[in-house]
Amino acid sequence: MKKLLLCAFLALPLSASYSNAAPAKKTAVSKSQVNWRASFPVALAEAKRTGKPIFVDFYTTWCGPCKYLDAVTYKDPKFVKESKNWIMVKVDAEKNSANVKLAQKYKIDGYPSMLFLKSNGKETGREVGGYPADQLVPKMKKAIVAANGGTRV
Repeated sequence: MKKLLLCAFLALPLSASYSNAAPAKKTAVSKSQVNWRASFPVALAEAKRTGKPIFVDFYTTWCGPCKYLDAVTYKDPKFVKESKNWIMVKVDAEKNSANVKLAQKYKIDGYPSMLFLKSNGKETGREVGGYPADQLVPKMKKAIVAANGGTRV
């Protein structure tokens, strides 16, 4: 009981200092996070305009490896850095009929499926599964060369 009271007493000044802090201002996208586009059509339009390749993460809400990607891989600084070379978009393959049709178009049969597309939407590669950044980033670097006709961005 004494230890519990001591812990609570010691934590009080810390919690008080955080409660007085000014709320953080929201910015569009920080350098430490991935800039996910709102939808595949938005991503495709931007890719066509900029010439950048597209990284598509087809996922479902019940998929464990999909959750791993969100919690670990997509927050890894190496992945975030590489994502700047891509137009990034996540597609919930079960959310609506447009997403279901898109998953069918690209013949998605497992989750997560990450597609590497040219700026025109043509597939140049894919990976299926929950990879850590150390394994996924090299695959992305290889795919971007294929998407750009043999040259790195």
